[in-house]
Amino acid sequence: MSRIVTDGSRASIWALGVVVSLVLVACGAPSGPPDGPGPSHGRPTSTTTQSTTTTTPTTVGPSTTTTDPSTTTTDPSTTTTDPSTSTTTAPPPAGLDVTVPLPGFADMLVDDAHGRIYISGGRGTSDLVVTDLVGGNLQTIENVGPGPAGMTLNPDGTKLYVAASESDGITVIDTATQAITWHWAGRGDGEPTCPRDVAWASGRLWFSWGCDTYAGIGGIDPATGAFDLQSVGRLDMTFCAPPMLEAVPSQPDMVIAGDTGCSAGLLVRFRATSLLDQEALGLAGGFVSDMAITPDGSQVIVPSGAPYFHQAFRTSDLTVAHRYPTAPYPNAAAIWPDGTVAAGISGAYEEDVYIFEPGGTTPIATFEFGHLPDQETWAHLLANGGLAVHGDRLYAITEVGSEPDNLTLRVRTVG
Repeated sequence: MSRIVTDGSRASIWALGVVVSLVLVACGAPSGPPDGPGPSHGRPTSTTTQSTTTTTPTTVGPSTTTTDPSTTTTDPSTTTTDPSTSTTTAPPPAGLDVTVPLPGFADMLVDDAHGRIYISGGRGTSDLVVTDLVGGNLQTIENVGPGPAGMTLNPDGTKLYVAASESDGITVIDTATQAITWHWAGRGDGEPTCPRDVAWASGRLWFSWGCDTYAGIGGIDPATGAFDLQSVGRLDMTFCAPPMLEAVPSQPDMVIAGDTGCSAGLLVRFRATSLLDQEALGLAGGFVSDMAITPDGSQVIVPSGAPYFHQAFRTSDLTVAHRYPTAPYPNAAAIWPDGTVAAGISGAYEEDVYIFEPGGTTPIATFEFGHLPDQETWAHLLANGGLAVHGDRLYAITEVGSEPDNLTLRVRTVG
């Protein structure tokens, strides 16, 4: 369920790159008291500034030696080389692997304008992990809320909205100052609503919600904080669990919802006004693991575990437009601005990620993550929804299901 906000373009991909940029973009935040957005059930009235902890990331991969030519001069007439002491510059690493200090994974969002990657951990967590666009300068934004899950940015990128899945509200983070405010979205009876995902369309913030026995979609007026838990005007079927929500700027009144709780994989296209009205229904054929809408809004790629390929549905009527051949079990997708597709699977014996040109049937690049170097454990698998892209980079979140605290951000160059 990765999200990408970008204003750049990307050239077509033809080969697997092996060079990772070593220029890190600063991702700082002012420090302050680690106050949370407020109680789990209530409506805080004040704005707080969160403390941000900077951590040196644990990186795995071959080391590289660099020389600054502007400060090194050589006189060929006086220079001799002793083979026993000379050094050779190592080849650049094929990728960067960064340990993510979270016990689990919920969502990843790329904020191009501020040069950041946000990673949330879902239930059992309260912080966000932030890196720059090359996976460096790892920081932790503390006490974001109970169970940070789905994330989205508002259209101008000044606010990051985070669903607090073990609470009854939406956390709002100022992307310039890291100050936190809070949108309460509760039922008023003391029971949490457990928001799971968020999307922005038609000037409103839409959020899916539901704890264990119910599921719905609500809407919030971000200017006033007024909300409605039942914002679906028409829907011919019901969701088994809080659905994933996706929207794109090119279709400002469209919201796509995908059911994660039923094997049929219900898909719904909504027209967003003051309510959400069903415009089309479809079935993914399996539990929806992720969704990625093409930049022009014409198709949505839906990995769903089964069938064993990545299906692309027309957003107009949610019929199948294309199939990207991958392998068991599809669980993640991301799309570059030029339409190039990254399709990921949860497979122990196959490649983990397949790169396709738009509408392609043969991958132009693949990635296999497997074990970390010097790791004696089960191979890492791609997390559900654990893909994002930016520029010539692919970002992937991998995990070892039987071993907690093994979350890793993989940064790979494609170009």
